Amino acid sequence: MKFNLCEILRQSQCLPAFILFWLTLETPASGEELRTAAAVRGLTVEQAQQPMRVHLRGVVTFFDDSLYKRYIQDDTAGIYLQASTNTPPLVPGQVVDVEGVSDPGEYAPIIVPEKVRVMGQKALPAPTPVTYEQLASGQEDSQFVEITGVVRSVKSPENSPYHLIEIATGGGRLSVYAWELPVKQAEELLDSTVRVRGVCTTQFNHQRQLFAIQLMVPRPEDFAIELPAPENPFAKAVRPIGSLLRFAPQEAFGHPVKVAGTVIYFEPGVRLFLQEGENGVEVQTKQRDALQLGDRV
Repeated sequence: MKFNLCEILRQSQCLPAFILFWLTLETPASGEELRTAAAVRGLTVEQAQQPMRVHLRGVVTFFDDSLYKRYIQDDTAGIYLQASTNTPPLVPGQVVDVEGVSDPGEYAPIIVPEKVRVMGQKALPAPTPVTYEQLASGQEDSQFVEITGVVRSVKSPENSPYHLIEIATGGGRLSVYAWELPVKQAEELLDSTVRVRGVCTTQFNHQRQLFAIQLMVPRPEDFAIELPAPENPFAKAVRPIGSLLRFAPQEAFGHPVKVAGTVIYFEPGVRLFLQEGENGVEVQTKQRDALQLGDRV
């Protein structure tokens, strides 16, 4: 007769509470095959350092080898795939069967694929609505999410097919990578309120600490304008420099403000300083327009 020691101990009424709590923790057994993304994500660093077999099926949510971004998501969670010669080029919406091993990754547990097979096509999972605070916690790493924010800047990096959009939301900022924009000219996005769906990716240091957030947008329909920007941003009233950061219930978070002052320092393409009475402000800018000390701008 075989006895399950853990089950016997669980049923015991005499064990201290801390032992019963320890026994309830779901930790993968040695040699166990992990069948879901959530099971891989649930590994501790120490557990993931001992490679465990992984076999799961999910839908590709974002894939670009040039950016080292490879993500799939099953019914339980999203997960990152490490670079591998065993992984063919994939596109969002493909259903893939993945066999491989677990790895602690550099921030969260990941999968090192040994065999990836395309099994068909499927709609992407419904995005999870999130707040900036949730993204900043790191818990949404590799997940397909949705967030709303105000566009602060738009760049088109050289030798890249992506637009890099910075949005302000919930007291923080994050970067968005998108192939296509819902406007003809990128400048039209500035100060607009947008809804973004994408895979949450994190930037981290060698101590596994998160310091920045990015959203990778898989399809054009995943980047939409909720509220267009005003036609003439300079039509708004001038804010006194001394009033910045003070209580202003009429001002919405994340939207630009208009200030005026006298140039007291100018570094083309980098920054300038404006003075207004006893108050001054630094203005970071990429503009290289010719400005002279003493100019009123």
